[in-house]
Amino acid sequence: MRVTMTILTGLMMVLTAQSELVTALRPAIREAAAKNGVDPVLMEAIIRHESANATSSAARRKNNLAGIMGRRGQRRYATKEACVQDLAELLAKYRAKGRVTVVQISRAYCSNSKHWVSRISSTMSSIRKGKWGEYK
Repeated sequence: MRVTMTILTGLMMVLTAQSELVTALRPAIREAAAKNGVDPVLMEAIIRHESANATSSAARRKNNLAGIMGRRGQRRYATKEACVQDLAELLAKYRAKGRVTVVQISRAYCSNSKHWVSRISSTMSSIRKGKWGEYK
């Protein structure tokens, strides 16, 4: 029993540290969002959902925090900040085509849009309520 609790405690500490990594990216998210005229809370929600708070294989191995696909599968980025910038540019392209709501964006961004819309909307609400610290 004690070993199980120790393993679970360790896992929780790792997951907390990873979610703090996304929180630490907020300055880069805000800067990229402002530069491209998109919602930073939407960007953070996509990042948190698509990368499971920066724990996914793509996040760890490819710095792909947003599940952004290329012709050969998930794109690889030199840095996490480069992925953040690419996400902002992608969302700006969607906005230019009239896709501004989560529902409209989902139709172009993912294949399971109903689930995605629910998760992104819920995560945006959690961000605004301060789940991962005050959003300034």
